[in-house]
Amino acid sequence: MVQRFSRSLRFRFLAALGGVFLLALISLAALRKWGIFPALHKEERAVVIKELAQIERSLNISQQELLAQARDWAIWDDTYEFIQGNYPGYTDTNFSQQMFEEMRYQLMAFFNAEGDVHFLAGLNPATGQYHTCYTAERECRWMSGLIRTMQSSIKEDPEQGKSRLYAGTTPLMVASNPIVRTDESGPPQGWLFKVRPMDDEWLTIIEDYTGLPTTLAMVEGGINHDTTVTISGNTIQAQRYLTTYPLNEQLALGTQLNRTSYLASLETFRYVLLWTACLMLLVIGLVLLLLERIILKPLRTLTQFTQQPSVDPKGSSNLLGRGDEIGILARAFQQQFMHQQQLNAELIELSTHDSLTGLPNRRLFDQRLREVVDIALNTGQPLSVMMIDIDHFKLFNDHYGHPEGDICLQRVAQTMHDIATAYGFFIARTGGEEFSAMLPATTTIQAMEKSQALSHAIDQLQHPHQMSPVASYVTVSIGISQLDVENDMTPSGLMTAADQALYAAKAAGRHCAKVYTPSLANATISSHSAPS
Repeated sequence: MVQRFSRSLRFRFLAALGGVFLLALISLAALRKWGIFPALHKEERAVVIKELAQIERSLNISQQELLAQARDWAIWDDTYEFIQGNYPGYTDTNFSQQMFEEMRYQLMAFFNAEGDVHFLAGLNPATGQYHTCYTAERECRWMSGLIRTMQSSIKEDPEQGKSRLYAGTTPLMVASNPIVRTDESGPPQGWLFKVRPMDDEWLTIIEDYTGLPTTLAMVEGGINHDTTVTISGNTIQAQRYLTTYPLNEQLALGTQLNRTSYLASLETFRYVLLWTACLMLLVIGLVLLLLERIILKPLRTLTQFTQQPSVDPKGSSNLLGRGDEIGILARAFQQQFMHQQQLNAELIELSTHDSLTGLPNRRLFDQRLREVVDIALNTGQPLSVMMIDIDHFKLFNDHYGHPEGDICLQRVAQTMHDIATAYGFFIARTGGEEFSAMLPATTTIQAMEKSQALSHAIDQLQHPHQMSPVASYVTVSIGISQLDVENDMTPSGLMTAADQALYAAKAAGRHCAKVYTPSLANATISSHSAPS
């Protein structure tokens, strides 16, 4: 009897499950000690180091911003004349306490070609008083230590053009650049230094920008670029030691995170281990009874359903109506199947639309253009296209930065979309600052009217563009061409004609629209081939 029972499938299955259960307990205990806990701790360290790296990137961005400001002033012709003594009104025109407070400058120092002080302006950190001087004496005596450090820096590296962190009770961010003409011709005539304090206000800005608690502290010792992580109770702290000038001190940049999440994960995992063991015992007790009726047979039905979801709707309905795990799996599979179909549709949308502006992209525009050209050639109806280019957009990006450039593109694109919807034509983003529109059943005269409405709507945005020589706000230039039905013009030829018209609009001073004509094409070709 015992031998017969030992040969039964139930006993063998029970024995196998018992062995699996013991092996699982041992594996879970080993995984807990040598796998999960160290991995959670490593992840915790990685998280705090990653957050510290984000703060350091913000510091680097702040340094680059200050360096860019110093360079803008240093390669300005007015500054070049001032350092040579040819612009006596320079200081009255460009310096004020309000400017220093708004730009959060502590000091601006000008040195002549010999490295001597030419002019100083700054806010006394002890009193908050604004002073301008020609030597670091009297009311500007507080600048003397910084001036000596700057002069040492000039002697060490006359080329300058760098951003450094200066040691001090309050660490300082210092950017410097040689003073040259705007075209950067000729030798430097001096140096310009800009100083920004890394004080509590600066820390507040960094914390608001990153959303992370930030600390700064001066420490003694040699150069050490390593990152240290310290755990104290419910807090984990990371610090990175940055080089300062002079090199006898370091700046410790730090942040800290609460370890509540990590400790909760450890506790949760302990409960998971306990409940896993209990559930495995329960499963071993019930699996022999329920294996065939509740598991194997429904699983076979589920397998058929996953292989052919649309076949046997009655069987599918029974599966989806179940309240157990099999029903959950069936419903989850159906949801995943539907989600996959939705993702496929979204993928098609992403492949045909510009992610920044939401407008159709070049791929969809070219596809639609081929279809519309074929229709126009078959029906003889007019077809016009427009190429639109934002005027001097590179100058906009150089002055305001690429994030502001993206905002500008989004506002202009939304305005174009609104006009296109109102006037019934199709518009797409086909390049960086370039847009294209197709206007079925539209002549160039009608297209010109719509282009004027488009240009006027963008003018109404009054989006600032101080660097544009055309206007003080963002404008567009537009080239228009009409399909030559009689000569079977290709989509490529149609867009080439619009591009030539756009070139003519730019040549005419921008902020206007031009219609393609053969004479305009000849003029464009001549202009392209003329010596530069």
